[in-house]
Amino acid sequence: MDMIMKAISLLFFLSFINAQIALPTFQAVHKPHTTSGDCNGTPETPLGSNLGSATGTGYAWSYIMGYKFTPQVDGCITKLGGYFDGSKTARLWKVSSEELLAKVTVPDPNNSWTYADITPVTVTAGEQYFIGVSMGGSGGSYKYLGANTLPNTYGNIIIDIMAYRNNYDSDTYPSSMYTTNVYFYGMADITFVPDS
Repeated sequence: MDMIMKAISLLFFLSFINAQIALPTFQAVHKPHTTSGDCNGTPETPLGSNLGSATGTGYAWSYIMGYKFTPQVDGCITKLGGYFDGSKTARLWKVSSEELLAKVTVPDPNNSWTYADITPVTVTAGEQYFIGVSMGGSGGSYKYLGANTLPNTYGNIIIDIMAYRNNYDSDTYPSSMYTTNVYFYGMADITFVPDS
């Protein structure tokens, strides 16, 4: 009975106090999907890591040859290169604006995969780019894809189509190009580093 009287007294006392009781709340942290812009992921070479050696080498092509690609995540292009013979000029363009983003001379790879450093270029997921190597009339190579026709996904990169233009070696975007989805002519390539 004593316990009941104490409880009633406490309830009576509390009824006169205008107080609020703070209850704990739990809020989830919302992390919006934005690019970190750090380019600290694992480097990827879409062709160099996946194609192996060329089907044919030693072609005297006077073309710019390469491929159009679309990153699936934000990141950076840190190197341009390829599989050919003799030093070649490699270029990277943003297709929508036809803007030249990078240009570098790739040292003679002697028909193996070789890449040259560039100032890192930020690329955006869903945006299309073109990597091209000017063959300069010698040292061209190609890879036949067989049933693995383009587009194909290599790591975080979709290679949309192989593209080339004859008698072309310019910093201006090669807008009128031939395309194929069963050969990689010139075997140009990039090093892509995704954001972490």
